[in-house]
Amino acid sequence: MTERFIATVLIAIGILVPLYAEDGDFVLAFEGPRRYNNYIPSGADLSLTYNGLSLYPSGDTKLRLLAGGGYENGILLRDTITGDPWKADADGLAFDTPNFQWDLAFIQGLSRRADGDNLVSVFAEYRGRFDIHSNEGEQDAVFADMHGLFGTSVMGGASYDSRERSAHNAISGVYAEASAEWGPGFANARTDFWRVSGQLRGFLPVLDIPSDGGNLFNAYLAGFAGVDASGGTAVPMYVNESFGGSELRGSLGDCVRGYPAKSYDSSFKSVANVELRLLGPALGADSIVPVLYGFFDAGWYSGFAGSTNYASASGLLASVGGGAAIDVAGAVQLGAYAGMTLVDASLYYPKEAVFWSVMLFSHF
Repeated sequence: MTERFIATVLIAIGILVPLYAEDGDFVLAFEGPRRYNNYIPSGADLSLTYNGLSLYPSGDTKLRLLAGGGYENGILLRDTITGDPWKADADGLAFDTPNFQWDLAFIQGLSRRADGDNLVSVFAEYRGRFDIHSNEGEQDAVFADMHGLFGTSVMGGASYDSRERSAHNAISGVYAEASAEWGPGFANARTDFWRVSGQLRGFLPVLDIPSDGGNLFNAYLAGFAGVDASGGTAVPMYVNESFGGSELRGSLGDCVRGYPAKSYDSSFKSVANVELRLLGPALGADSIVPVLYGFFDAGWYSGFAGSTNYASASGLLASVGGGAAIDVAGAVQLGAYAGMTLVDASLYYPKEAVFWSVMLFSHF
C-alpha cells in the first residue's frame, strides 16, 4: 500500500507541475554516475528542479525531484550475529546491491548572494530508496535490512552557501548545513531510525598568479568538518555507513583516507579534512587544470548500534598524505593519492600504515 501511494504521488507531480510551468522554469541536471567496484559506471542520478514558484521575495523557491539507480556493490564490516566490527579478514561481507533512490525537496531561499542565487535556505525533503541485497543465508537479527529494504524518510534543515569559483578555478567561500531526518517504523517494514547531521565546508584563497588570459599558479585552503548521530530500533546499514544531510557522504572510514571502506559505521561520528590545493596552468581548455594537494584527515567514532561487545567503543582516526590529479570543470578529478595512517585501525583486520589509491572525484 505504501509503495503504491508513493508511486501515485510522484506520477501526479510529474504530470501536474509541467501543466502550469512556463518555458525556462525547469532545470534538468546530471547529478553524477553510479559506480560498481568504485570505477565501473553502472547507473546515474538525475535531478529536475522547478523554479516557477515565488513564495518569498528575498529568495528563490525551488521544487526538486531527484531520481536515480544503479548496480552497485556493498560491504558490511560487521559480524552479522554479534554486530561487532569484523576482524577475521579484510573483505568482510561483500554483496551486490541494485539500488534505486528518489528524493522530493522543497527549498525556500531567505536571502540572496550577489549572483542572485540563494545564500540562506530552509528545506524539507521526502526520501525513498529500494535496495536489493544479495545476502542469502545471512541472519538479519542485528541488521533488519540485511536482505534489502524499501525505505522512506523525511528530513528538514537549513543551509548557508557563499561559495564561488574564480576564473582560475580556485574556490572561495563557505557552505554550512544542519539537518534532522526521521525514518519512522510505521512507514517502513524493516527500518526505524532518526539522525541529526551537520557540516561545514570552507575555502580560502592563498595565492593567485595570473598569466595572460588565464591562470599560471594559484593555491587555496579547503576544509570540511562534519558530525552525524543516529539511533532507533532498526537503523539501516546505509545510515550507519554514511554522514547524513542533503547529500550523503561515505562512512568515517571512507572520509579519513587510508582506513577500510565502510569501516567505523558508528552511531556517532565526526570528521575533519584539511587540504592545501595547488592549481597549475590550464591544459588546453580553461576548465582543465592540474592539481597538487596535501591533506590531513581526522575523525572520531563512538558506539556501534546492535554490537554485543562494542556498543560503547570509541576512538580517534587520523592520516596525512598528498596527491596529484587533473581537474575537469570541478566535476571530475582523475589522479592518485598516497599517505600514512597515524592511528592503527585496531577494530579491524590489520592493514599497512602506508596506503595509496586511484581517485575519480575530489574528496570533498
